[in-house]
Amino acid sequence: MRNSVAPRALGIAAGVALVLLGTAASAACLKDNADGQTAEGTLTVTRAKDAAGRTERPYILHLAADACLDTQDPEDAVKATRTIHVYPSDEKAEPAFHRLVGKMVTVSGNPFAAHTAHHHAPIVMRVEDIKLRAKR
Repeated sequence: MRNSVAPRALGIAAGVALVLLGTAASAACLKDNADGQTAEGTLTVTRAKDAAGRTERPYILHLAADACLDTQDPEDAVKATRTIHVYPSDEKAEPAFHRLVGKMVTVSGNPFAAHTAHHHAPIVMRVEDIKLRAKR
Protein backbone atom coordinates (compact mmCIF):
# COMPACT_ATOMS: atom_id res chain seq x y z
CA MET A 1 0.00 0.00 0.00
CA ARG A 2 2.79 2.36 0.90
CA ASN A 3 4.46 1.86 -2.50
CA SER A 4 1.30 2.76 -4.42
CA VAL A 5 0.91 6.15 -2.72
CA ALA A 6 4.24 7.59 -3.89
CA PRO A 7 3.70 6.98 -7.65
CA ARG A 8 0.16 8.30 -7.38
CA ALA A 9 1.32 11.48 -5.60
CA LEU A 10 4.06 11.94 -8.18
CA GLY A 11 1.53 11.57 -11.00
CA ILE A 12 -0.77 14.16 -9.45
CA ALA A 13 2.13 16.59 -8.93
CA ALA A 14 3.24 16.15 -12.54
CA GLY A 15 -0.30 16.78 -13.76
CA VAL A 16 -0.61 19.97 -11.73
CA ALA A 17 2.77 21.18 -13.03
CA LEU A 18 1.69 20.58 -16.64
CA VAL A 19 -1.53 22.53 -16.12
CA LEU A 20 0.36 25.45 -14.57
CA LEU A 21 2.96 25.48 -17.34
CA GLY A 22 0.25 25.32 -19.99
CA THR A 23 -1.57 28.25 -18.42
CA ALA A 24 1.55 30.43 -18.39
CA ALA A 25 2.44 29.51 -21.96
CA SER A 26 -1.03 30.28 -23.26
CA ALA A 27 -1.33 33.75 -21.71
CA ALA A 28 -3.04 36.10 -24.14
CA CYS A 29 -0.85 38.25 -26.35
CA LEU A 30 -1.20 42.00 -26.48
CA LYS A 31 -3.32 43.11 -29.43
CA ASP A 32 -1.72 45.43 -31.99
CA ASN A 33 -3.27 48.93 -32.22
CA ALA A 34 -5.96 48.17 -29.63
CA ASP A 35 -6.65 50.51 -26.70
CA GLY A 36 -6.82 49.21 -23.14
CA GLN A 37 -4.02 46.65 -23.36
CA THR A 38 -2.12 46.24 -20.08
CA ALA A 39 1.36 45.18 -19.03
CA GLU A 40 3.25 45.10 -15.72
CA GLY A 41 6.93 45.50 -15.03
CA THR A 42 9.71 47.73 -13.77
CA LEU A 43 9.88 51.13 -15.44
CA THR A 44 13.38 52.23 -16.45
CA VAL A 45 15.00 54.95 -18.54
CA THR A 46 17.84 53.87 -20.81
CA ARG A 47 20.31 55.51 -23.14
CA ALA A 48 19.83 54.60 -26.78
CA LYS A 49 20.87 55.91 -30.17
CA ASP A 50 18.70 56.71 -33.16
CA ALA A 51 19.74 55.92 -36.75
CA ALA A 52 21.78 59.14 -36.92
CA GLY A 53 23.62 58.30 -33.70
CA ARG A 54 21.80 60.88 -31.57
CA THR A 55 21.24 59.94 -27.94
CA GLU A 56 17.67 59.25 -26.82
CA ARG A 57 16.32 58.46 -23.34
CA PRO A 58 13.40 56.05 -23.86
CA TYR A 59 11.27 54.61 -21.08
CA ILE A 60 11.58 50.82 -21.13
CA LEU A 61 9.24 48.54 -19.20
CA HIS A 62 11.11 45.40 -18.07
CA LEU A 63 8.70 42.49 -17.71
CA ALA A 64 8.93 39.55 -15.31
CA ALA A 65 7.71 37.17 -18.01
CA ASP A 66 7.65 37.14 -21.79
CA ALA A 67 5.03 39.19 -23.60
CA CYS A 68 3.89 38.73 -27.19
CA LEU A 69 2.04 40.89 -29.71
CA ASP A 70 -0.61 39.69 -32.16
CA THR A 71 -0.69 41.75 -35.36
CA GLN A 72 -2.68 41.69 -38.58
CA ASP A 73 0.55 41.36 -40.56
CA PRO A 74 2.28 38.15 -39.40
CA GLU A 75 5.69 39.66 -40.20
CA ASP A 76 5.14 42.29 -37.48
CA ALA A 77 4.09 39.83 -34.76
CA VAL A 78 6.30 39.59 -31.69
CA LYS A 79 6.54 36.06 -30.31
CA ALA A 80 8.36 36.83 -27.07
CA THR A 81 10.02 39.82 -25.43
CA ARG A 82 10.79 40.96 -21.91
CA THR A 83 10.88 44.67 -22.81
CA ILE A 84 8.33 47.21 -24.02
CA HIS A 85 9.23 50.75 -25.07
CA VAL A 86 6.56 52.88 -23.38
CA TYR A 87 5.79 56.57 -23.77
CA PRO A 88 3.09 58.86 -22.39
CA SER A 89 0.20 59.64 -24.74
CA ASP A 90 0.07 63.15 -23.30
CA GLU A 91 2.96 65.34 -22.16
CA LYS A 92 1.04 66.01 -18.94
CA ALA A 93 1.74 62.39 -17.95
CA GLU A 94 5.53 62.84 -18.25
CA PRO A 95 5.95 63.75 -14.53
CA ALA A 96 4.19 60.52 -13.52
CA PHE A 97 6.55 58.50 -15.71
CA HIS A 98 9.56 60.29 -14.25
CA ARG A 99 8.32 59.74 -10.67
CA LEU A 100 7.74 55.99 -11.25
CA VAL A 101 11.16 55.14 -12.76
CA GLY A 102 12.65 52.17 -10.89
CA LYS A 103 9.26 51.03 -9.58
CA MET A 104 6.91 48.19 -10.48
CA VAL A 105 4.07 49.68 -12.52
CA THR A 106 1.00 48.71 -14.48
CA VAL A 107 0.54 50.47 -17.81
CA SER A 108 -2.52 50.57 -20.01
CA GLY A 109 -2.48 51.74 -23.58
CA ASN A 110 -2.17 50.96 -27.26
CA PRO A 111 0.74 48.68 -28.27
CA PHE A 112 2.25 48.22 -31.72
CA ALA A 113 5.31 46.60 -33.27
CA ALA A 114 8.51 48.65 -33.38
CA HIS A 115 9.15 50.04 -36.85
CA THR A 116 11.60 52.96 -36.63
CA ALA A 117 15.08 53.62 -35.25
CA HIS A 118 13.37 55.58 -32.44
CA HIS A 119 11.73 52.41 -31.11
CA HIS A 120 14.02 50.63 -28.65
CA ALA A 121 12.12 47.41 -27.86
CA PRO A 122 10.20 44.96 -30.07
CA ILE A 123 6.87 46.22 -28.70
CA VAL A 124 6.10 49.94 -28.30
CA MET A 125 3.14 51.20 -26.27
CA ARG A 126 1.50 54.62 -26.21
CA VAL A 127 0.44 54.70 -22.56
CA GLU A 128 -2.88 56.23 -21.51
CA ASP A 129 -2.55 55.27 -17.83
CA ILE A 130 0.37 54.37 -15.58
CA LYS A 131 0.03 53.33 -11.93
CA LEU A 132 2.24 52.03 -9.18
CA ARG A 133 1.57 48.30 -9.12
CA ALA A 134 -0.45 47.20 -6.13
CA LYS A 135 1.37 44.87 -3.73
CA ARG A 136 0.34 41.27 -4.04
